[in-house]
Amino acid sequence: MSADSFNLENSLTYKLHSLAKLIDRHADYADIEHARISFAEGRVLAVIGFNKMLSVVQVAKKANLDKSQGSRAVVSLVGKGLIEKRQQKQDARAFDLSLTEKGRLVYEEVVTLITRRNEIAMKTLSVEEQQNLLNLMNKIQHNLENN
Repeated sequence: MSADSFNLENSLTYKLHSLAKLIDRHADYADIEHARISFAEGRVLAVIGFNKMLSVVQVAKKANLDKSQGSRAVVSLVGKGLIEKRQQKQDARAFDLSLTEKGRLVYEEVVTLITRRNEIAMKTLSVEEQQNLLNLMNKIQHNLENN
């Protein structure tokens, strides 16, 4: 493909980045005012809530945050009483993270926001189209993770 025939707006990476930014704009955790959580904290809370217990490194990876962003979010969420750290038995330097009771309540609210955001994004797609889209995205993710 030549530079003359290239259409940036139709390239996969450009489209995915644009969609991610649009989705982020709909991830307004300000709706959970009493929790006062940032976008990164919301992602960390969602990842821990879904997986039940993870290490800081696992949280950062699954939340698609760099290690320092993940660590800052974890420190903040521990300070807010939403997650708790437990020292791992096999490695005294490592911690497992899980939700507190207060964290579970906020997690339920985060799940509601994520569900609403997904419904907005996919409202004009049929159930079959939604499944096809997810299957295609899984294939792309597999290609990129295994390249």
